[in-house]
Amino acid sequence: MAIHSDYHMHSSFSADSDTPMEDQIQAAIAAGLSSICFTEHVDLDSPFRNAPPNDPEADFHLDYDTYRQTLLLKKIHYAGQIQIFFGLELGLRASLSEELRQYLAKHQDFDFVIGSTHSARDGMDPYYESFFRAWPGEEDFDPYRMYFEASLANIRAFDDFDSYGHLDYIFRCGPASADGSSPERTASFCYEKYADLIDKILCELILRGKALEINTSPLKKGFPETNPGKAILKKYHDFGGRLITIGSDAHAPEAVAFGFDRAEKLLRECGFTEYATFEKRKPVQHAL
Repeated sequence: MAIHSDYHMHSSFSADSDTPMEDQIQAAIAAGLSSICFTEHVDLDSPFRNAPPNDPEADFHLDYDTYRQTLLLKKIHYAGQIQIFFGLELGLRASLSEELRQYLAKHQDFDFVIGSTHSARDGMDPYYESFFRAWPGEEDFDPYRMYFEASLANIRAFDDFDSYGHLDYIFRCGPASADGSSPERTASFCYEKYADLIDKILCELILRGKALEINTSPLKKGFPETNPGKAILKKYHDFGGRLITIGSDAHAPEAVAFGFDRAEKLLRECGFTEYATFEKRKPVQHAL
């Protein structure tokens, strides 16, 4: 396997994981990785409006000082075995752009920042199925189109991130049909129906010098493709995009580096010959 870096990982410093950082590091070493980047959650607008009341897993604020101190200790302890980088998954929202700028101005030590759209309209997160039933009175309402419109607006309003995370995140959240399948859960459906918006998102990322993440967590959950899948990755390459980061989005040890062999094959099929890691917010390219 040519991919030796997992650049999207969570530990107990993220509200939706109870895994000690130590366990994630050990799993990465066992998987033969040479580097990892922890990217703990910060969503300044959490808990989201449709999250269950008082759900501790929905409050994505970060104990920055303890996170940084713990990671630095692990980085020193495991020197020579694996490189450990200091990252962040920052929830984007156009209306909070100034607050996001202030957060990064105050916390400047990150090696890598993922920008992700979690909440969309009215502070609602498609992770919760109620998102898809939230606006029943609107004729021809399309929650997927609204999500991509929000993503585009977020990128245009705030671009102080290094890689855009799980671009079609909403497609791993959408309700499945009675037999467990759903056309919304395939990348081909995603791209064909929303190409007008997705193309604009990809062009904005390229023009702003941002990487696109390939996120393998859907494979762990039994979905047929990564976030995003082949159609979107190929279009990004066709438009001239060459910066790709790779992350498992692991919240537990068994997910670390999951599906990286399939990700490598997919990237090659789409024409990519390199993937990127980041150090001190600067990309480093590696051959596939």
